[in-house]
Amino acid sequence: MPVAGPCMNALETSPRRPTVAGLAKNDFLDVLHRAHIPEETIKAADEQLHDPVDQERDGIFLVTHGLDSDQLMSHMGASP
Repeated sequence: MPVAGPCMNALETSPRRPTVAGLAKNDFLDVLHRAHIPEETIKAADEQLHDPVDQERDGIFLVTHGLDSDQLMSHMGASP
């Protein structure tokens, strides 16, 4: 069953290229919780990411921890 709601909608800013860019850090952390990302990764994101989350600035952290939009949507049960 796909997850819906404001956090999922925040990842669906474009039907072709979902993004976390510009997402408030608290909303991003909520997305991580909903996607069942390990708590230590969420804590690291909270400590290291700026508000709002920016894919260009924070890209290395996001990719290193498997937190790009495609992977998050996959964790949350979304399909292309």
